[in-house]
Amino acid sequence: MNLLTNNWHILLGSPWSYLALISAAIICGTIVGAEREKKVKPAGLRAMILITLGSALFTMVSGLFADDGGDKSRIAAQIVSGIGFLGAGAIMHDSVRIRGLTTAAMIWVMAAIGMLCGAGYGGPAVALTFALSLLLHLLTRIENRYLGPCFQTQVTLVFDDQGGRTSVKIDAILEDYKVMTGTIKKNDVQNGLTEMTLNYCNAHKHHKAFLLKFAEMPEIKAIFRKKGHDE
Repeated sequence: MNLLTNNWHILLGSPWSYLALISAAIICGTIVGAEREKKVKPAGLRAMILITLGSALFTMVSGLFADDGGDKSRIAAQIVSGIGFLGAGAIMHDSVRIRGLTTAAMIWVMAAIGMLCGAGYGGPAVALTFALSLLLHLLTRIENRYLGPCFQTQVTLVFDDQGGRTSVKIDAILEDYKVMTGTIKKNDVQNGLTEMTLNYCNAHKHHKAFLLKFAEMPEIKAIFRKKGHDE
């Protein structure tokens, strides 16, 4: 029980406390990193291990400098600011939404857990990591249950292809908005017009924002939406 609450530097002594705390930092990074790796998320197993391990080592070095009369808080403060740059690099903005905020927040939290290990509290760090993994699992289930999963809707575009130029514009819009369209069916209809049918998610606003771009195109003469059978 002492290992869960007390400072390992006091309980184990040097050098065993350093080895145990480094191991605890690696374990913490592995627990969260494996979960993110399984979900194919940015900042996976290797990144999380390096974040917790690096934060722990910097905190240990800060403590060694304090023993020699240095300021213990200086390196720790630089970890907080430095990890912010790493988190900012994980955030991406496309034409639909901002992505990577959860990854950036996870990097921030894991750096804090690594610092906790470096300060000597490996037990609380591991316990917090398990609690964090459980919390993320519960939040994912709540989001899927109450915020609703994607469901497919079918949309048909009737447009003047103008020798293929309109099709190129449509493809560019679908690519810009990262639309996972599934199977696309394209047929020629009367009056020289072309008909294109595709599937998309109609459950979330950012998944159907591309329809506004289609509505603004004078080449598109009609847009018909029909709810699919797979909800």
